[in-house]
Amino acid sequence: MAEREPLPPIRFEALNDALLDRIDSLVPAWLDGGSMKGNEYFVHSFWRSEKTPSLSVCMKGARIGKWQDHGGEHKGGDLISLYAAIHGMTNGAAAVQLARELGLESVAGVMPAQGAPKLAKPTPAPAPVAPRVKLKEPWVTVAPVPDMAPKANFKHEHRQPEDIEHLATYMVDGALYGYVVRFRTSDGGKETLPHTWCQSQANSTLAWKWRTWVEPRPLYFPGGVSPAAAKAAGRVVTVVVVEGEKKADILQNLLDARAPGVYLVASWAGGCKVWDKALWEWVAGTDVILWPDCDGKREKLTNAEAAQCLDDAARDIAAATKPLLPANKQVGMKAMLGIGALLQGTHGCKVQILPIPEPLAVPDGWDCADAIQTDGWGFDQVLQFFGRAQPLPAADAKPEAKAAAGGSGGGKKIDPPGGPVAGEDEFDGDGDAFQGHLDWLCDQLKCKVHEIGINRRAVVTALRKAPALKRCLGLNTLTGAPSTQVPWPWREKAGPLEETDALRLGDWLSTIYKVKAASKAALEEAIDTVADERRFHPIRDWLQGLEWDGTSRIDKWLIHILGKGPDKDKPGTTELERKPKLKRYHELVGRFLLMGLVARVMEPGCKFDYSPVFEGLPGRGKSTLVKTLVGVEFFSDTHFDVGNGKDGMEQLEGLWGYELSELTALRKADSEQVKQFFSSTIDRFRGAYGKYVQAHPRQCVIFCSTNKKQYLYDLTGNRRFWPIWIEQFIKLEWLQKWREQLFAEAYHLYSQGERYTPTPQEEAEFFEPEQKKRLVETAVQSRLYEMLTREGSPGAEGKVSSDLNVNATFVTLDRLVAALGTDAAKSSSLLEAQIRGWLEAHGWTYGREGGGLRRRGYKQPKMWPPKFADEDEEAPPPAGPSKPTGGPAQGTDHEDDDNVPF
Repeated sequence: MAEREPLPPIRFEALNDALLDRIDSLVPAWLDGGSMKGNEYFVHSFWRSEKTPSLSVCMKGARIGKWQDHGGEHKGGDLISLYAAIHGMTNGAAAVQLARELGLESVAGVMPAQGAPKLAKPTPAPAPVAPRVKLKEPWVTVAPVPDMAPKANFKHEHRQPEDIEHLATYMVDGALYGYVVRFRTSDGGKETLPHTWCQSQANSTLAWKWRTWVEPRPLYFPGGVSPAAAKAAGRVVTVVVVEGEKKADILQNLLDARAPGVYLVASWAGGCKVWDKALWEWVAGTDVILWPDCDGKREKLTNAEAAQCLDDAARDIAAATKPLLPANKQVGMKAMLGIGALLQGTHGCKVQILPIPEPLAVPDGWDCADAIQTDGWGFDQVLQFFGRAQPLPAADAKPEAKAAAGGSGGGKKIDPPGGPVAGEDEFDGDGDAFQGHLDWLCDQLKCKVHEIGINRRAVVTALRKAPALKRCLGLNTLTGAPSTQVPWPWREKAGPLEETDALRLGDWLSTIYKVKAASKAALEEAIDTVADERRFHPIRDWLQGLEWDGTSRIDKWLIHILGKGPDKDKPGTTELERKPKLKRYHELVGRFLLMGLVARVMEPGCKFDYSPVFEGLPGRGKSTLVKTLVGVEFFSDTHFDVGNGKDGMEQLEGLWGYELSELTALRKADSEQVKQFFSSTIDRFRGAYGKYVQAHPRQCVIFCSTNKKQYLYDLTGNRRFWPIWIEQFIKLEWLQKWREQLFAEAYHLYSQGERYTPTPQEEAEFFEPEQKKRLVETAVQSRLYEMLTREGSPGAEGKVSSDLNVNATFVTLDRLVAALGTDAAKSSSLLEAQIRGWLEAHGWTYGREGGGLRRRGYKQPKMWPPKFADEDEEAPPPAGPSKPTGGPAQGTDHEDDDNVPF
């Protein structure tokens, strides 16, 4: 049998050039129903159902013939591959079929089909096609935009100005790089286009064009400030990366409303498939949180499966039966994992990723904008979500080592069997995984165990795999430092690390596994690495594990432990029964105190700048009350001066409750410093051994204690202090017994969204009267009140103060200074500040006097003299004498009083 002659090779390039000459008729015939947008033909993708056309074919220009499915992964560089994708065939089969259908066999070098009719006269050979010259890109972007550039007008040949849905200005540190404009399309979809300042390659003309940037592309910072500029200004910021400019604006506005300058939201142009074209060097060396979109995409139909579907409806049904892609393969998560790996491995960033829901647990594409605008998340919920950020997961596989020059492979770097170790996966299993790791290394290196050098990676492996070590370490997010959750083999208790633990770890590894000693630096770095993988919060974890029994105690617990509850033997005789406003004040303080403590650890940095002040004689248990409430390990009363540098900030780190004993610090500090210190939600400082200034959101509540009844000096800044007078011994045993149930109820109410701060009406009615009773009155204030509320003046008074009485509707500062016995020329700023403060606190307003004199001074308020509600209107006493009993006096514990007030 004679051998068959080999077929000639298909001339793909010549065939494609011939197809490009007919592109205007071929593409609409293959993909009907599309429309032109600029140089591109857009049509609905036939691989899925969609509202907005995402399949585009370039019809002219330098990219003619190139096509891409922007919502998927299909793309190609010529019309042959497009035809093959449409019909589910290979490029070779598509070239043969196209050549035969269009009579281009001779151009493509394809044999005519068997049985095809022969033409009577051969078709004249087509004129030689001039080689298609690839045009150089006609316009290139210029960035940053020079000052001489005119203002962009955003005119588009197919879009109107009213179609602009969002405008992102790429302004970084005062330099403009361009814009990204999001248009609303007629079918309800969106089209996002970059608008940049460009220069013509042909004649150097400059103009605004709808073109993207040359690579690398700038990042988008809604605040207009880069991390480098923030660092230069002394700010320590956390970068939050999201996908898309619009959602970046939404998140940045929310964060800046409560924590300005703390978070920098960043995004990039072009979507999740081109993240690697962005200039990620701009966030180098920062702490980064990744917030991926929660996509719910399924595996794509193969070309063969798509070809079997008769129409779009059948194709949609077939696509819906495909399995969901794994979470790490969803396009949004895949992009974020790639970004995180680049930032962490190349740019020295500390990267964490937020635990978004599983695919389709929320609507497809759920993102930070949906959380804020649809689900109603506020700053507190977003910050709480940030608190759940997790370390970036290890890559599935590492790239193989490249061959060295003159060799066949990489260096002597050996990965353990199964790839690099992972953290939590090593908790399972009964054997000693670290010993197995050492044995395997010995087999690979042909050495003994005692010859193995122990570097940082080896110590990390030990901390992850050794049975006695793998559950020990974690990062305590309350203190911000590594800690043990299970005791070290050489310690009896778990807790904060001690100075010698790194050295003890090295000694333990050498003793148990007979390996070489590791350096202290390697040991410490390994401890930090593994601890950062396993974050925990002791108080938050404790609160979330509590179960409330359903009995409400939160309003009455404080009254009960202070012995101010009703006396069952003498009803109606206690102070709080006779003063309902005072009783309600104690109830509110008790409720808000517990809920504020919960909020401070669930939402570090939340606004709770109030401080209970426990007053009373020494020995009543004021400090022990705070210690019992928050726990000994989370309490401190070490003295510091408010406003004295970072000392006070460092004292609060890692605590749930701090006591300012005897208010000594407040007496020495300026009132404005006191206000600022108590109102601060985020402390910024560099720790004693830290490298950088960092943000430390407040997680503690500051308590105060004093033996005095008057201790507040500022006439206007006392809303932060909640005074509570303690007369009897506190029922500390009851508090210790029911502490868990008190916090279980507080956490339940917090989870239900109950508020934990008083309203302005509650402050005015219940809190301010108690605060005013604690004001320290000076001689100046006393004299001013006496003069301006008296009916007349004594005869011995001089002319200067004789008309200063209750009828004085206008007073000047110099008259009051003189009336206080000081010459106006010798007056001090301190005296004048006292006078102004007293007048303003009592409602006198500064302005000009009416009439012809037009002096400047203070006008009397409408209600003068002031009426002070020092006491509640007391309830009537109980009728008849009370029956004498031999029971315990008020304030002592009854045998069965555990739940009496509840």
